[in-house]
Amino acid sequence: MATVTLSLGLLTLGRPAIAEGPAIYYAWRSADVNQTECLDQASQALTAQQLATTQTNDTSVAGQGEDATAVFVCLQGVDATMVMVIVASPSQDRAMALREALKQAF
Repeated sequence: MATVTLSLGLLTLGRPAIAEGPAIYYAWRSADVNQTECLDQASQALTAQQLATTQTNDTSVAGQGEDATAVFVCLQGVDATMVMVIVASPSQDRAMALREALKQAF
């Protein structure tokens, strides 16, 4: 009986730990702003939520805090600019709340 217990114990030691991935939420909408205005508003929204800017380019700006990362993407079209915000966090509640706060701040 001790051998069976030991064998089962060794089987469980060989299994890898499975980590849960981060919660990711996104939203998009059109806005009556140009590309520059979109990126400026996105930067202000990130700052308002205490996210430090980590990356910027011609179409996006990203920010990171202690427990979340967010990215705004601005794609200018003929009639309007499409704005997408993507948020990731280990906490599902934090990711969803931050997405909503960034949408309101934009």
